Amino acid sequence: MIFFVLAACQQAPVVPPAAEPLDVSWIATVVREPSRFSSTLEQNGGRDAWIAFHKNDWLNVHGTVAGSVPERRSRAELAAFEGVLWVAESEALLTLADGWKAHSPDTPAPKWLLASAQRVAELNRDAPAADRWRAAAAAAGVGFDAESAKPFAVDQADGAAADVLRGLSGVPLEDELLGRFWDPTRPLALQRAYRSGAADEPAGVGLPADLFGTLPESVMGERPSTDDVEACRTFSQAMDARLDAFDARLAGGASADGRALLSDLRLVAVGRSRTLTSLALDALLNRRGNCALFYAEQALDHAASREVSPVNSPTVFALIAAANVRTGHVREALDALTALRATYPETIGVIETIGDLAVQQGLDRSGVSREN
Repeated sequence: MIFFVLAACQQAPVVPPAAEPLDVSWIATVVREPSRFSSTLEQNGGRDAWIAFHKNDWLNVHGTVAGSVPERRSRAELAAFEGVLWVAESEALLTLADGWKAHSPDTPAPKWLLASAQRVAELNRDAPAADRWRAAAAAAGVGFDAESAKPFAVDQADGAAADVLRGLSGVPLEDELLGRFWDPTRPLALQRAYRSGAADEPAGVGLPADLFGTLPESVMGERPSTDDVEACRTFSQAMDARLDAFDARLAGGASADGRALLSDLRLVAVGRSRTLTSLALDALLNRRGNCALFYAEQALDHAASREVSPVNSPTVFALIAAANVRTGHVREALDALTALRATYPETIGVIETIGDLAVQQGLDRSGVSREN
């Protein structure tokens, strides 16, 4: 009897341990196969394009090799970035318009604000709000407020070139009047233009489709579905612990070239930031503003907190701004956008709107300034 029990035990299949998803991530591939990494750069757009993509310098990627993988991926990144700017812009503008009567009861709402609120509500497919603002704009006889420095919102053709749209967003950077010519629909128009250029973005796992991108979903585990910051913090800490162990394990088994790439390109920090940025974007779009803000701030490299870098993408700053607007911390939103002003002049319109909202919300405060 014992013989048969032992035989049965010996015949039971041995289940191998589950593979660590990080061990087959793009980070592991780059470190363990430096030659494959090098050939990937050369065969898929060239080193200059990938260097710019790694630095989050997306505007200089899509001008390198037309139709290349890094170009298409940069357009996808720019589309997401402009979409986040649109969230910040549209929510700030509608909050500004809604609060006008309460904060300035004796002053009629500016015509540009009424017309812009109408158009933003239309673009957000909020029919009741659009009808309400359309009626208010019509009652004010709005078409164009010639006495205001701001034209009201206008549409741009979906097929217009993104760089042309960007060039129309303000006067030259050196001009002190930068931002006077303002259109709140600019980020959305740019998002559409970039999205059309990223329609054939490569999908799947492996170089070059995920190089310098997010990490596998399985690395993160099951993300919180609530807006509980403590739950998001616990989730982030568990991910960081796995990344720290992976970083040490990978460096210990790498060649000299592999270790140099791991360190010089800050591969783990880049992958971590891209993943947290993706988490923040998902939280923002699902109206979990507190967790969106937490993830975005965790994604930021605080050693260079005022500049775009391989770790700090433009989207991180836009997410911090949008999440702060959503959670009522308007002045903090303005701080986050300063890193984008010079490179992305469409941000100036967003800054102007949020700045107007900050002034409005400060009208009924006294003493030390504080956020809601």
